[in-house]
Amino acid sequence: MGRFVYETAGGGAHPVEDRLLAHLELAIAAKFRRDESFAFTLGPAELPAGEGRRTFWMHPSLPIQFVYDRGRDAAALNRAWVEALVVAASTEAGLRVVPEPTPDQDPSPKPLLG
Repeated sequence: MGRFVYETAGGGAHPVEDRLLAHLELAIAAKFRRDESFAFTLGPAELPAGEGRRTFWMHPSLPIQFVYDRGRDAAALNRAWVEALVVAASTEAGLRVVPEPTPDQDPSPKPLLG
């Protein structure tokens, strides 16, 4: 279990499963490379029991960290899931965890990571 660390007032470390965290890191980095800000919500399914829901305002100038307990395995990354997360972050609702598609599914007709 890794941690998403958001170091602003009321922030802190939020436990997130390592595999999900690796995909969120890439999706958030893709948005930040474009200098885009967005809302990011972790729901009850992603947080420990009893924590409810957390929404963060994500901006390239705000300090965040992705801390892994076991390290990020690049071979296990699913590009289709990263792209689906980037698409979600570009909506009015902001970034929310979406179900992982199979690696061969294309969530968008154009590449979003470049």
